[in-house]
Amino acid sequence: MMIGIALAALLLTAQSVEAQSRVARRTRTERRDERRDQRRDEKLVRQPDPRRTQPVAVLERRVPVLKVVDNDVIRAFDRERFDSDRLKMADMIFSTGGLMTVDQIVMISEIFDYDTNRIKFLKKAYDNCVDRHNFYLVLGTLDYSSSRDKMMKYVLDNRIDEIRDGEPYRKVTNSDMNAIIKALKKESFDNARGKLAEMIVCGNLLTSRQIADMAKTFSFDSNRYDFLLTAYRSCVDPQNYVVAANTLEFSTNRNDLMRKITRKP
Repeated sequence: MMIGIALAALLLTAQSVEAQSRVARRTRTERRDERRDQRRDEKLVRQPDPRRTQPVAVLERRVPVLKVVDNDVIRAFDRERFDSDRLKMADMIFSTGGLMTVDQIVMISEIFDYDTNRIKFLKKAYDNCVDRHNFYLVLGTLDYSSSRDKMMKYVLDNRIDEIRDGEPYRKVTNSDMNAIIKALKKESFDNARGKLAEMIVCGNLLTSRQIADMAKTFSFDSNRYDFLLTAYRSCVDPQNYVVAANTLEFSTNRNDLMRKITRKP
């Protein structure tokens, strides 16, 4: 009988321990679930609702990478014996996005043997020049005045205005302006000076003060007026264009210029 009582007590003890173990496991599970729910709630609090918060777009201004050729390219042109091969070389460079400075264009242009081929190269180079405001310097590489006139006409007929969509590759510096004024003063007559001045401002960006300095090189008010009317398209600060207009000697010309600029009858 004593053995039966002992077995019954042992059985009750085992059931009690198992019951306590189940309660402990359930308690641990409930605590784990509570901690998980708490972490989830904290995460929701920390993270903003994507439906309410939109990311702020940061617009970065991209500076265009200019693929200006190396000066070694000039020596490559010099090694060619014929102008036809030099033109093929220029086609390859420009078709792959290559760009040149006016100084480079001048040096290459002087390598050509004949003006006809030189003009062909200069026309290609004009479209791929990074400082077009100095392009007038290429005229000195041409042997004949007729070639010079053809090149100026090409530039004027193929004005490149896309430069207005952004900053010019190279701004017209004070050093550039000194050379420009010197070149304009070298011309003997306003007619030739007007063509050269128009070529310089064609497709470029200049300030009212720079345009005014160019206008002062003209001998006659009528020619100065024609230049100022054309140069207005290239002015980066039109609100200051009265500075350029004041270079006109006669009030009738000044008034007419301002009337045409403001497009008043």
